[in-house]
Amino acid sequence: MLPFEYLIGLRYLRARRQERFVSMIAKISLGGVMLGTFVLTVVLAVMTGLQEDLRQRLLSFTPEITIARSDGASWSSANLERLIRSIPGVVGVAPFISSQVMAVSGALGGAPGYVSGAVVRGVMPHDNPVLAELGGTLTEGGLDAIGAKRQVEVTDRGERRKVMLAGVVMGRSLAFDLGIRLGDPVTIISPTSLGAAASAPRLKRFAVGGFFYSGMAEYDSSLVFMSLDDGRILLGNDPQLQSGLEVRVSDPMAAPAIGRQIRALAGAGFEVSNWTETNSSLFFALAQEKLAYFLITLLIVLVAAFNIVATLVMVVMERRKEIAILQAMGARSRSIAAIFMFDGAALGVAGTVLGVGAGFVTSFLIGRYHLIRLPPEVFIVSAVPVRLYPLNFLAVAAAAIALCLCAAIYPALRARSLSPVEVIRYE
Repeated sequence: MLPFEYLIGLRYLRARRQERFVSMIAKISLGGVMLGTFVLTVVLAVMTGLQEDLRQRLLSFTPEITIARSDGASWSSANLERLIRSIPGVVGVAPFISSQVMAVSGALGGAPGYVSGAVVRGVMPHDNPVLAELGGTLTEGGLDAIGAKRQVEVTDRGERRKVMLAGVVMGRSLAFDLGIRLGDPVTIISPTSLGAAASAPRLKRFAVGGFFYSGMAEYDSSLVFMSLDDGRILLGNDPQLQSGLEVRVSDPMAAPAIGRQIRALAGAGFEVSNWTETNSSLFFALAQEKLAYFLITLLIVLVAAFNIVATLVMVVMERRKEIAILQAMGARSRSIAAIFMFDGAALGVAGTVLGVGAGFVTSFLIGRYHLIRLPPEVFIVSAVPVRLYPLNFLAVAAAAIALCLCAAIYPALRARSLSPVEVIRYE
């Protein structure tokens, strides 16, 4: 059986005919809590989805951990690769090279077409777990095109002929800037060789075997993937060449800890960085934005909490005689306070359950059926991403209920401080 404080509190929430205004204010308070928690849960689900979607897109092109020589010297990575693979949580290790280049498309008649700056990334084309995420961003072609020979028709000095060229995969925006379609040839030039008077410029022609699209202009408009062997042949001893190992881990959030283990294994002379360091400013900004949205949206619940204060204060004024009678019958002050604390908790819990429940259903529908579409040319996603985590919903519920309980403290103290003698004497 419920304690009498709860039974009386439930009765006070049911308005009598002459207390319709108090009942209306209570319903407004309930609706305010429901609206605030609803908006807050949807905002957190969307912000979390956007944060994780952006992280996934970044990690499609950036390994969780990168190891390179701090002095830029060449080195044999076989021994270090073997040691890194033995670390728990490491999914794959592979060598890479990277450098800035110029990409040139071919025009009709063999004349140079369009020119654009690019970043070439030489990778192991086969059985490379580091490239697993890249495959999900391809819009045309496949990862097997990297390094694979394919026949392409080219024009040299007005003469058309067919040649076998190694394949590359490039960003869709870069291909658009160069006017390149799938299967077209593209010439990659090492820009540092152009200033060397004693040697011919280093350049190599490739066949475009695929396009990727991440929605991030930094990658889509500049990045070219080629096989590691082709990259070494093209770049040679380019001073801008960056070489090292890239590491994939099963849990991206464990990358800093695994990076420290790798740093201890590699020893001095090696530079070990992880994705949380290279993109720290971006993810810090997203975390701050998420916190700001949480606090701003929580103001809706705070306004509803003020309505709860007004509602309970009016209930106290309306029920002065009944409170005095309860005190005269022996009810303790803490029991009187418990009645109104229960009323505040009841409004808060009811509004929170309805709001969080509606927010969960709405967030699920938005994520499942992509109800909110976005222009992919403007945003990095074509639909609003959503991620549902129980911790977010529990945090919203706890914050809302805590605010409603705090709002009930003043009316509860006001009720327990009533003097039954004064109330009965004058009323």
